[in-house]
Amino acid sequence: MPASTPPPRLTPAPAALSRTAPAGRAVSLADVASLAGVSPGTVSRALSRPDMVQPDTRQRVREAAERLGYVANGAARALAMRRTATVGALIPRFGGSSFPSMVQALESTLAEHGYTLLLSAPDHARARDPALLRTLLERGVDAVALLGSDHPPAFHAMLAAHPRPCVRLWGAPDGPGPCVTFDEGAAIDAIVDHLAALGHRRLAFIGGRVADNERARWRRHGLLQAVARRGMTLADDAMIECDYGFREGHVAMQALLARRLPVTATLCGNDYLAAGALSALHAAGWEVPRRMSLAGFNDNDFAPFLQPPLTTVRVPIAEMGERAGLYLVDALAGRAPAAPALLAAGLVARGSTGEAPRG
Repeated sequence: MPASTPPPRLTPAPAALSRTAPAGRAVSLADVASLAGVSPGTVSRALSRPDMVQPDTRQRVREAAERLGYVANGAARALAMRRTATVGALIPRFGGSSFPSMVQALESTLAEHGYTLLLSAPDHARARDPALLRTLLERGVDAVALLGSDHPPAFHAMLAAHPRPCVRLWGAPDGPGPCVTFDEGAAIDAIVDHLAALGHRRLAFIGGRVADNERARWRRHGLLQAVARRGMTLADDAMIECDYGFREGHVAMQALLARRLPVTATLCGNDYLAAGALSALHAAGWEVPRRMSLAGFNDNDFAPFLQPPLTTVRVPIAEMGERAGLYLVDALAGRAPAAPALLAAGLVARGSTGEAPRG
């Protein structure tokens, strides 16, 4: 029998960082400083304001803190600094959506500058509950990020009574306060222009519930305007509202097919709906795009891997989170952040759209 492969050798820890936590007492900041070979002030900056410390020193401090199991006294630090180094975000969940990518970019950007994100992610039924924002403020967050522009008066009253940096994500550009967003109308125009150039004149639309979601309202309103400007048709019975999700898109497309409408292309409010709609078309034996063209919105990671690959609008989802994080970091540092500029969104044409069928 062949000799068994020996287990891989682990790289030994540097001698300077090989000690363990002192026995019998809590690990202090001075212990970490001693193990890392730096001053206690450097340890404090490396852990709370990492952008102020050289990368190699920052890494050495982090390794020492991890080896000793060091946990800072957050309450004491917050009391001394009059800051908690936290940012509160209120981002409701709307089924299958792209919000996780935006939140991840926001969290990563804040973490690079020493801030922790406290996320409140209620379902849409509770999204306007003032208790959600009140809880974040009670936690002492240094800044706030809110999704959209449609917030109840109680939100504005609380933020006015407890002023701190605040930014909105994916909201109306002309709403109250700074907002990191993109030109929704231009994005809609791009996809409608694409379908019009392919000869499509009668469209269907599967979108989110407009009563619950301002982005769904903008998308539907922008689509109706774009269609009307081009002399195209989007009849009331060719529009279906539903929750965002694969199953919901599948069921909605089944309903459209059952109505036997003379449409040649369907636009979906996001890629999750489009993926579900595509599966319903496949199940019904409809060839895409020969018999029906299909387009989505957001350009999620899975869009290029559907069969056929999905035509969609690429929305700067992660960039919105990153830009919002940088805006808050500047504001918290006492710098006057510039008003966020509109980000770009553009068409990504793939195999799910083609020329309108004749006859």
